[in-house]
Amino acid sequence: MKEFFEQIKEKVEEIKNSPGTIFGLVFPYFLIVGILIGLYFVSKIEFLSRQKVPPVLRDTVVVADLQMREAKTVPPVNLSEIKNATPQLLSEGETLYKSNCASCHGETGAGGGPASAGLNPAPRNFTSPDGWKNGPKLSQIYTTLQEGIPGSAMVSYDYLLPEQKFALAHYIRTNFVPNPPEDSQSDLDALDATYNLSAGQQIPAQIPVAIAKTVIFRENEQYLAKVEAALTKIESSANKNLFSKVTNNGKVALMFLVKNFSNIESEQNFKKIVINNVNQNGFNGNIFNLSEQEWTELYKLITSVI
Repeated sequence: MKEFFEQIKEKVEEIKNSPGTIFGLVFPYFLIVGILIGLYFVSKIEFLSRQKVPPVLRDTVVVADLQMREAKTVPPVNLSEIKNATPQLLSEGETLYKSNCASCHGETGAGGGPASAGLNPAPRNFTSPDGWKNGPKLSQIYTTLQEGIPGSAMVSYDYLLPEQKFALAHYIRTNFVPNPPEDSQSDLDALDATYNLSAGQQIPAQIPVAIAKTVIFRENEQYLAKVEAALTKIESSANKNLFSKVTNNGKVALMFLVKNFSNIESEQNFKKIVINNVNQNGFNGNIFNLSEQEWTELYKLITSVI
C-alpha cells in the first residue's frame, strides 16, 4: 500500500513539473464542455435569433389638404319616385355620361375610352358582371359616384346633385349592365340615411387649411403691429410686473384687447370683458385677486399703450 501511494506521489510530481501533461489531461474535459455549449446554442438558435427590438416603421401617412368648395344647397329627393328609371332621368343621365364618363369608360360602357390609356386599374367595364368594387345596384353606383374609389382614377362626383347622380346611375344600369340587380327597400333606406337624401342639406363652403392660415394672418396683420408696439411700451413701463402677473400670454391678451378696444371705454367695462373671458383671452386667474387700485393701474396701462 505504501508503494502505491509513493507511485501516486511521483505521478503528481511529474504532472506538476510538466505543464504539457496537465493540458493533455484537462483538454478532453474542455472539449466536452465546448461541445455541450455548442449543442445547446444550436437547439436554441430560433429563439436566440429572434428580433428583440421592434422595428421602426417609416411613417408613410400622407395628409392631404382640404379642397376648395363653395357653399351649396342640396335639394331633397323623393326616393320612391327617383328609384325608377323614367325617360327624363335616362335622357339627363345620357348627357351626363357622355360629358363625364365616356372618355374613360367608352361610349359603349365596356371601358377602353380615349382617356383610359395607362390607367391602373383600368376603368370599369360596365357590361361585365365581375370585379365590381361596390356593386351594380342603384344604391351602390350612387355610392361610387358620391365617394369615388380610392386608389383608382374614379374620382368623387359629389359636385353633382343627387338627382343627377341617380340619373347617371339609371343610364349606366339601363344601357350597359346586363340583368342589373334591384335594390331592396332597406338598401334605399340605408342610402337615404347615409346621405340625408330625402331631407336635403346645406353644405358649407370649404377652403384649404393653407389658404385659411393666410386669410387669418392677413385679417390680423393690422392688429399685429399694434400688439408689438404695446408690448414694447409695457416692457418699459412701471407696471410691467402687474401685467405679467395677470397674463399667461401677453400677445394673446393684447390681441384680445386690441380687437375689443371699442368695448373697454370705461374701467367697469374693461373689468367685465376681461373676467368674462379669462383663461381664453390670455389672462389668468390672478385677475380675480386684484385690488381696486391695481385694476385702475392695469386699465390705465392698457389704454395708454393701445
